[in-house]
Amino acid sequence: MAEPEAKSAASPISDAGDEGLVRGLGPLEATTIIVGGVIGSGIFQAPSVIASNVGSPGMSLLVWLVCGILALCGGLCIAEMGAMLPRTGGQYVYIREAYRRRWLTFIFGWSSFWIVWPVSIAAVANVFAAYLASVVNVVTADGAVPGIVLSTGARALIACACVLVLTAINVIGVRWGGRVTNLFTFIKVGALGGLILLGLVMAEKGSMDHFSPLFGGGGEAVGGFALGAFGAAMVTGLFAYEGWTFSSYVAGEMRKPSRNIPLSIIAGIVFVILIYMAANFVYMLVLPFEQVQTSPWIAADVMKVLLGDWGALFISVGVMCSTFGGVNVQILVAPRLFYAMSKDGLFFERLSRVHPRFRTPAVSILTQGILAALFALTPSYEQIIAYGAFTNYAFSIIAIGSVIVLRFTRPDAERPYRAWGYPVTPLLFLAVITGYLVSLLTNVEFIYNTLIGLAIVAAGFPFYFYWEKKNKGN
Repeated sequence: MAEPEAKSAASPISDAGDEGLVRGLGPLEATTIIVGGVIGSGIFQAPSVIASNVGSPGMSLLVWLVCGILALCGGLCIAEMGAMLPRTGGQYVYIREAYRRRWLTFIFGWSSFWIVWPVSIAAVANVFAAYLASVVNVVTADGAVPGIVLSTGARALIACACVLVLTAINVIGVRWGGRVTNLFTFIKVGALGGLILLGLVMAEKGSMDHFSPLFGGGGEAVGGFALGAFGAAMVTGLFAYEGWTFSSYVAGEMRKPSRNIPLSIIAGIVFVILIYMAANFVYMLVLPFEQVQTSPWIAADVMKVLLGDWGALFISVGVMCSTFGGVNVQILVAPRLFYAMSKDGLFFERLSRVHPRFRTPAVSILTQGILAALFALTPSYEQIIAYGAFTNYAFSIIAIGSVIVLRFTRPDAERPYRAWGYPVTPLLFLAVITGYLVSLLTNVEFIYNTLIGLAIVAAGFPFYFYWEKKNKGN
């Protein structure tokens, strides 16, 4: 019965396009959205957490590689669906078309609007503010005179201002959002690439002995492989790879999306895997592994060994630019989901309005930006992130499962790109993430946050029934 519905004129899949939006993003912008969205603060903060969990250089590198492969498996599936359904909204569109359950797509959007996106934006903006504060402190120091120390409140205001400035830029036009993404992606890749190159050229300041023993050593995985420690490290690693779906959200504003979405996702993820692996190799080459396990500012510590205090300042500026660009990417892509929901009659009607001059979903961008700015001022935003972890990954499973569902329900649909390795790639992703969700439900440490997150999601059902009743009335 699914085939006649798929061919119905009323089906969203038959829409000619996203009315009113400008196709101002090309393949370069699509790829920098992936690279810039993934490379934020993770590669500068996660290595020490992963190293302390697994306890050896070899296992640390293996975690980064496995997480990258999982991200690629998920990305290949998103690439197929993005080419098949090049519509604004990304995963929202794929879940809508695969499952045909409006309550499911509503709950996905509801949790994204109130938990996932605004808190994520706020978190990255606060990392930007923290690095800006450290740079200000170093630059203003003069000999024995200590530099300016920005208070917690001042850093929160800086994070808030960062969100609001980038929100305004993205309201003005998708091309401006794309240009900012390009610029700061080039800067962050240049900074990270410079660190890698310097580490390899100045290898004499490090030692290959830091990799011995390659497996074993100290940590939660003492003496070899421990599944629990490896799994805990993968949670951190997967978070550092998040962002591989981002280009699919702006398909309605992308030139030749059926080609550029798969291109951006595959090229972007492969590039990130390579640069992440190289960066971790250099970290462990330059610093003793014990220091890698405990360093909260690992990139700065590496550059300090290579170039002294000015090297640490250089990479701190690089991280600051990296996180600033990461905030911009999220502000660019997130409102497109709520724009798509509103067009379907499942959210506030105003969120689907396109600015008459700038041709952007301005109301959606402003709403999400203001909400994220408020979260940036809230000291408990990190706790709220934990509330949304289960829901976020649960919908990742549902979204990736869409590629399997659509292969069965719409076997004859045009697919300009087919996921490499199907069905192994989606099944591998689904198996690993399902294991992670089970751990959240069975671990006493995580169950409280998970239940709060599920309660927030459940609170959306009365609003779903309200909008559905309103749709029937119209």
